[in-house]
Amino acid sequence: MAQETWASDLLQKQKDKTIKLVLPVVEMSLVVTDQGLFALADKSLSEPNVTLTIGPDVFNAYIAGGKDAAVKHVKVSGDVDLAQAVSTLAGQLRWEAEEDLSKLVGDPMAHRIMQAAQQSKQYGQNVLHDVGTSVLEYFIHEKPTLVKREELVRHKDEIRRLRDDVERIEKRVERLLERTL
Repeated sequence: MAQETWASDLLQKQKDKTIKLVLPVVEMSLVVTDQGLFALADKSLSEPNVTLTIGPDVFNAYIAGGKDAAVKHVKVSGDVDLAQAVSTLAGQLRWEAEEDLSKLVGDPMAHRIMQAAQQSKQYGQNVLHDVGTSVLEYFIHEKPTLVKREELVRHKDEIRRLRDDVERIEKRVERLLERTL
């Protein structure tokens, strides 16, 4: 955030407010500093201004569907203005993980780590897609529990035609009965 002045400017309006992060394994509180950055908050602070409760499935949802899917596993409560600022940061701020990692392990190693992470993400998405396709095929062909959309539409059309034919025959029978009486 220190590299993005707009982000610091946005948070400076919220200085001294606290955000409590409730993660599946740990809780932590952050305070907005005078410089518009986050710092760990003093544990003696009472009620946070905003609480973000992040569900245990957020990581899997992020891998499977990106940010939009992950957001569904985050519960926000508290100060609307601070929550909006955090939401804006989450939506627009891009973390250059490779650059920060390069400060710890050097440029070549950081690049390799990021490539491996990207390949792992792609592999995970491919596995999810393949498993989903296999399960769908199983339920459609091997254990016919599901029906393909095209088959369902065709079946509904056949039922409509059959219903129309029955109605026409009923009308014809009614007319024939009227003539004979």
